[in-house]
Amino acid sequence: MALVATAALLHSYQRCAQRLRVAKKKGLWLDAPGGPTLALAPEAALELHGTALLNLDDLDRRQPQRFYLPDASFEQLADCYALVGGVRLPLHAQVLAARAAVLRQMFVAQVEDGQPACSLQEPVALTAAFAGCGLREVAAFLRFVYSPDHATPASLGHVHKYADGLLDAVAGLAHRLDAAGLLSKIETYLQGASAQAGVLELIGTVQLAERCHLAALSDTCLSLLARKLASSGPFWREQVSEAQLAECNSESLAALACKMAAQVHAGAFEPPPVHGVQHGHKGTAGGFTWVITSFSKQQGRVTSPWVEVGGVQWRLKVWPKGDDAAGGGHLSAYLECNYAHAHSVGMPSIEAFYDFTFLDQSEDGLHFTVDCGKDLFTATTQNWGKTRMVSLEELARPDRKYLEHDRLAVRIAIRVMPPSGTADVAGAAGVAQPPAAVALPAAQPLAAPVAGA
Repeated sequence: MALVATAALLHSYQRCAQRLRVAKKKGLWLDAPGGPTLALAPEAALELHGTALLNLDDLDRRQPQRFYLPDASFEQLADCYALVGGVRLPLHAQVLAARAAVLRQMFVAQVEDGQPACSLQEPVALTAAFAGCGLREVAAFLRFVYSPDHATPASLGHVHKYADGLLDAVAGLAHRLDAAGLLSKIETYLQGASAQAGVLELIGTVQLAERCHLAALSDTCLSLLARKLASSGPFWREQVSEAQLAECNSESLAALACKMAAQVHAGAFEPPPVHGVQHGHKGTAGGFTWVITSFSKQQGRVTSPWVEVGGVQWRLKVWPKGDDAAGGGHLSAYLECNYAHAHSVGMPSIEAFYDFTFLDQSEDGLHFTVDCGKDLFTATTQNWGKTRMVSLEELARPDRKYLEHDRLAVRIAIRVMPPSGTADVAGAAGVAQPPAAVALPAAQPLAAPVAGA
């Protein structure tokens, strides 16, 4: 019997020794004074999964360790654990200590206080370290801790898109436990992703940067936010409310104000001038000329002041580089009726002929006119115009001077039709055309146009 037992023990030892040799060869174990120990190779050295991308759909609540442990055999070597949402997660002190400074300090303090060290026989509970966290965010955090090379932009992007706030939660946990390597990768990813982010998403990222003390990320997002809000001028409230901005701390708001001040020129929020106003009367033609300065630098929408023509207030809304539907390559332009004013003077609907003329600012005066015909302006349809009003190629023609001194002069001609049953004093006459030579101010600095979203 003793011989059989000895043979079985020897066979078991040989199997263990063979596994250990394989593990050493793969770099999973290192020789240490107290015996073999788990190796923590450089972040890019180990490829414990077949792909650098993770899929959170693979997370099984019944066996969550399979999502974050590099190998199933690691579970047998767990010397600590955490209870998250009632689920026990097997963990390894050396892995956590190498990646998270707070946990490392906790393990050191336990040894210095004479408390039992982490062991296979008596695993230490780390539940308090993950208090308030959900299983999904902890599992994602542990996946990146055990396999740092998986924290690629693609993997972080998957976490970012998988559920709202999930990547923020992982970043918050990395900050709480001082997992500096992972937090740095998240910051780098978010800096790149912020270029495509909207205003509200940028504000959310600024708040995350505040909580996690990520100065570079905060600076990047505040610069982008300043650019978007400054280009909107007085229309910035269409993108964000004061209450949403107030959720950022005072330092961020001060930095945002400074960055916005650097984005705009003097007078950028003043209404741009209009020229050649013809007020007209109901049934007779009127209009005005509006000059957009610094045309090549405009972003988003620019808007003219309100001008009364035919007893109704009108303004122009122009997207120099085209609105979302233009697809690029064309200027978008619309005529807007101030319906509230029209309704107050007894005009529940306004029928008007109108056309846009882009003025050639040379002596020849070869203007480009777009006849928009007749439209009905009502409470539900206060804007009419064209998504592709004129091509940018046409405006840049070398034989025309539409953009002389980087200024675009737009003449809008409007004929408001009288209400039904009222004589049309203009008869069948069309909308008045601009004069052959339009007198514009000399080439000097003009108030910049009001920009909008």
